[in-house]
Amino acid sequence: MMASTTDTLVVIRLVLGVARLGEADLRGWWRSHGLDRTGSYVLSGALRRTWRPAALELDIAAAGRLHDELLGRPSALHLFSDHLPFRRWALGWLAEQKTAREDALLDVLERWDQASAIAGLRGWTAGADVSAAEPIGAGLLLGALTTAEMADSSVLTTIAMLLAAAYLDQGAPLRPPYFDQVP
Repeated sequence: MMASTTDTLVVIRLVLGVARLGEADLRGWWRSHGLDRTGSYVLSGALRRTWRPAALELDIAAAGRLHDELLGRPSALHLFSDHLPFRRWALGWLAEQKTAREDALLDVLERWDQASAIAGLRGWTAGADVSAAEPIGAGLLLGALTTAEMADSSVLTTIAMLLAAAYLDQGAPLRPPYFDQVP
């Protein structure tokens, strides 16, 4: 079941915000340079009109790879997981930005520094309580999700908000937040 357009846009903003937060100039988790000065210089020269969506696509790919590497199993459901729709929604939205007038969100993300990134994400995840998160191995377990819950559009936004909120008070090394997938 597809979430409402409003809920989908909330989730997209969270995925892109965390992807940007992990860039080299902010938290440096995936060592990518999408929207920072280096990324701007390199990508804007090669992709003059579409460099910002392309930069965030690269960030998402780098984030997904690192999460999969650190968590080591497909049943660990993270913000960039193939088993949740969040990454697909964000990539679809970025693809649309390449052919449409770019959204103001791209301007906001490009201007982020450490303080504004945390403030922005904290505002977007207001009310998401991750105090019960449990460090397990290289990750940060937030709970368990059933297949039925993963298919429930009313639950998806809450899941995304909890996952995104779990990045806010982390430094290095990254402990990717995740939910265990259960039958």
